[in-house]
Amino acid sequence: MFEFDNVRYCIFAGNYGSGKTELSLNLAIDMQKQGKSTVLCDMDIVNPYFRSAEHRDMLEARGIRLITPPFAGTAVDIPALAAEVQASFEYPFAVFDAGGDPVGAAALGTYHGRFEQSREETLFLYVVNARRPLQLKALEVAEMLRQIEDAARLKIDGLVNNTNLARETTWQDLEYGSELCQEVSQITGIPVEFTSGTPEVLRAYEAHGFEEDTFPLTIYTRPDWLDETADEETAKAPASGGKLAPKAADDTM
Repeated sequence: MFEFDNVRYCIFAGNYGSGKTELSLNLAIDMQKQGKSTVLCDMDIVNPYFRSAEHRDMLEARGIRLITPPFAGTAVDIPALAAEVQASFEYPFAVFDAGGDPVGAAALGTYHGRFEQSREETLFLYVVNARRPLQLKALEVAEMLRQIEDAARLKIDGLVNNTNLARETTWQDLEYGSELCQEVSQITGIPVEFTSGTPEVLRAYEAHGFEEDTFPLTIYTRPDWLDETADEETAKAPASGGKLAPKAADDTM
């Protein structure tokens, strides 16, 4: 399992559907359980869906402070960040859920000076889901990665293979994502830090001989209506002789 040793500030960025919010939630909860007072900063000022701000009650019940843009969790979302983001740098551990494109990641650039002051304690990770659009080819992943780096004015330290098809994910999806991440690593020179997924999928992945560091995930961001929709589609499937078309990944993980 990947250990966040000597890390005080962890930033997750990645294109839409990469799973950066799921990773952010899981890491914040894990650090709080380890006894580190933790804050989670939702810095995605563009995307109003599947964001950390939707889980305020769950986080605060665990003693985790959540900092969000004004109007997060409402029908109104403007490109502004709370001034209290500055307070996150005083916590023993802080997780930053960054934007999914250069516009969203630009918010990080506002604080690049603070990150640079603590660069040895800062880990900037780029999350890849090779089953999502705009993340299917190494060159397009590398291009978006560089755009986010430029917007954030901070170099990315590592890649995370979070390839998934929500509840349809298999160990082969992780294998496919691992190959893509290795290609991105060769292009960018950025190492692959770990592979993430549910414990069941990670166990199957490791059973097939894969030995890289892993980070197990509990799924918090999948809303009930997605499972209800999937169940309805399954119920409509032909009783015999018919096949459903492969499902596209949703935006949760």
